[in-house]
Amino acid sequence: MPKRYSRVLASIIRHLLAFLVAFLFLSPFVWVLLTSLKPRQEIYSYPLTIIPRVVSLEHYRHVLLQMPGFARYFQNSVVVTVITVLIVTALSALGGYALGRLRFRGQRWFMVFVLVSISVPYAIYLIPIFIMSSRLELLNTNLGLILPYVAFNLPMALFIMRGSFRVIPSELEDAARIDGCNEFQLWWQVMLPIARSGLATVVIFTFIFVWQEFLFAVTLMPDADFQTLPVGIVHLRDEAQAWAYGTLSITIVLALIPILVVFILMRRFFIEGIIEGALKG
Repeated sequence: MPKRYSRVLASIIRHLLAFLVAFLFLSPFVWVLLTSLKPRQEIYSYPLTIIPRVVSLEHYRHVLLQMPGFARYFQNSVVVTVITVLIVTALSALGGYALGRLRFRGQRWFMVFVLVSISVPYAIYLIPIFIMSSRLELLNTNLGLILPYVAFNLPMALFIMRGSFRVIPSELEDAARIDGCNEFQLWWQVMLPIARSGLATVVIFTFIFVWQEFLFAVTLMPDADFQTLPVGIVHLRDEAQAWAYGTLSITIVLALIPILVVFILMRRFFIEGIIEGALKG
């Protein structure tokens, strides 16, 4: 077989495999989305239909207009997630620069501590954090949930940003210092814009973790008025009866939309980071 045809065949196989993998990952979301657009009677009809015969927004109206609890859970998630992402991004941008470009005493041991923190499952900290939050009266407060989330995500964010700063050529740093940049100007005006792919990775990973985290949200927020969306979906399921697939599907769809929006907005920088890491690795 000529090389030209073998390359075409290999390309077709790769595209088919990519399509198969994408179909396997997207099919649950597509199923939930189509279910949310079906009328109630069609969801429970037999034989089962995949594409709605009649598109209906009754479940959207029910959740958005007749379930005030959903708006409260959604708002709590937005507040906790946005604040956590901002804190983790700022601290990792500063700490990653120090770890990647500067030299200081105890730097190696600090990196060992960061790597050990990454390797420990975060659920192990549940009981100690619950006891501390209870004694500090941080239960049912946004701060009591934001601080653990920052602690869980910061080690990985530092590791990512350290790698992003380390791969920047030292010639750029030398040129900036010759031009009269101080340390802050060097970080803010030169290094940080180049490391934007690492920042995008930190934002995406932190946002996804905080937005979908359930274990600490349900433990540190006993009061339903302060609970976040993952916990709220469970409560809404119980209030709407366990088999209300229409209500559950729309709450899941609305919960996934912010994640998709964040990824779409930052996908270019995220993909740039993956490509740079592959080429420099």
